[in-house]
Amino acid sequence: MARTTLEKAQQAYDEGDYAKALSTLKSGGVSVFEAAEPATRLDAMKLEAFSYCVANQIPECRLQFRKILDAFPTFELNVAERKHPVWGPAFEAAKRMKR
Repeated sequence: MARTTLEKAQQAYDEGDYAKALSTLKSGGVSVFEAAEPATRLDAMKLEAFSYCVANQIPECRLQFRKILDAFPTFELNVAERKHPVWGPAFEAAKRMKR
């Protein structure tokens, strides 16, 4: 269930429909991903953060990255992601909020 929901959200994101990606991720409520395997849960949370960022909802993007860091304290963006002009700074801001 969680993997299918994630795949539908990823497809919407890839098509540039960020609002649909977000609504798909939220369609099953938080519980869909809470019970999912950690990798699926992390992928869903990361996709949600990226969707907020590209939809120019920066406070929500930062908050989502903070939720990721709360759930996965050792999480880091990869090198290419850290260099992204929107979510790189949002992630760094979320990391600073955790301290």
